[in-house]
Amino acid sequence: MNHRKFRLIAGMLAFVCSFRAGAGEVKAPAETEGRNIAAYLKKIQAEPGGRHLFGHESSIAMGVGGGKDWTMTGPQSGKSVSFRSDVKDMTGSLPAMIGYDAAKLILDITDRPDRREEVDASISVLKRFRESGGLVAFDWHMQPIGLPGYRERAYRMDETGNNPYIALLKEKRPASRIANGFACRDWWWMEYENKRLAPMVERLSLISKDGSGLIMRPFHEFDGDWFWWGMKWLEGGEKLNGKDTLRTLFVETARYMKARLPGLVIAFSSDKLGYLDDSEPGAAARFAAGFASYLPQNQGDLALIDIYGVDLYTEKEDPVPSRESFRTKLRGLSEIAKRDGKIAAITEAGNRGLPAEEDGRQPCIDWFNNYLNSWMADPEINVAFVLIWQNWSNNGNPAEEDPGDGYFIPVNPGSAAGQDFIRYIARPGTLMLPDLKAAW
Repeated sequence: MNHRKFRLIAGMLAFVCSFRAGAGEVKAPAETEGRNIAAYLKKIQAEPGGRHLFGHESSIAMGVGGGKDWTMTGPQSGKSVSFRSDVKDMTGSLPAMIGYDAAKLILDITDRPDRREEVDASISVLKRFRESGGLVAFDWHMQPIGLPGYRERAYRMDETGNNPYIALLKEKRPASRIANGFACRDWWWMEYENKRLAPMVERLSLISKDGSGLIMRPFHEFDGDWFWWGMKWLEGGEKLNGKDTLRTLFVETARYMKARLPGLVIAFSSDKLGYLDDSEPGAAARFAAGFASYLPQNQGDLALIDIYGVDLYTEKEDPVPSRESFRTKLRGLSEIAKRDGKIAAITEAGNRGLPAEEDGRQPCIDWFNNYLNSWMADPEINVAFVLIWQNWSNNGNPAEEDPGDGYFIPVNPGSAAGQDFIRYIARPGTLMLPDLKAAW
């Protein structure tokens, strides 16, 4: 997902140090260690009526409420401070789960030591949310290894203006080198283990000592070509190529992390497999078969995966076809998850047209109810959770024809899009943090 550079400010640390529980705030420490999160998600998935956990990326760390960007800040005027969230501002409740880019946990490893303050702030806030009973789902926009320097968005293969290393990455193919280097533990694998896996496990253990309450989703959207681990960049002259490269890369990463964090839940998520024809009969089965073609073939390796996920974004140019197309894909995902005894989830989602809906530049399509909830209520679709992408910047200028960025949760309760979102959250099947805490 294309998103701007995240800025954690020093006030975030002040917030963590001064946290005091008050009315409507997240309270600590309702521990989640020892609870079988995967079993709970399977239970939710099996319940009738489309019940599901609602999640929002970076929900307590950044947003656009109040007409401008915000990041976590400290207490003001001596008042007790609670987590701020665009979701909470709109509905009065925090989401049951938050998504977060795991890359932010090791900025001092990938970038420079003076970013450790930002790392500590992230760890502290996420630990507080997890201890409150919420779940944290990590995507990981992983910085490639083997580069001569750091760039914030070097993981993107489609942003020539942000990533000066695209040509080098095409030449070196680090994902393929890492996977092929595992068997002999060569430089590529050891650099990956020492500079990515080891520090990541150490930081995750500071949030949850055994990984309980955490979901890790590495190498997501592998069927696309916009990340350096995408299928297009996994071919070469080595022994492992294409899907075999992906399987080894994913399996050995999952094995390493689960061996050290046994409570960690692992998600394997594609983009929408857009190359598959979903306009003819049997499309759901074709999606299931297409998804299965990427999975580990060995049952022991497959057992490392807890969640099958798919990322689904409605494009603002032509949203209507996606409603039934995505319904078909989710039926296929549900089918294969049931077959393999896995959790199914919408691991990223959003309506790219939402900012224009908010300021009236395009008609509101009631995306949360007419799209998202219609998928959840479909008797052939069984998913445990949905995670909506993060809110960030509208450039402070709603009159711009196309701001080039946006947000995925409405922030105006009086707008048509805002009312649509509020109705969706109020549905009995949409589970928020208070519902999750009550379940324990």
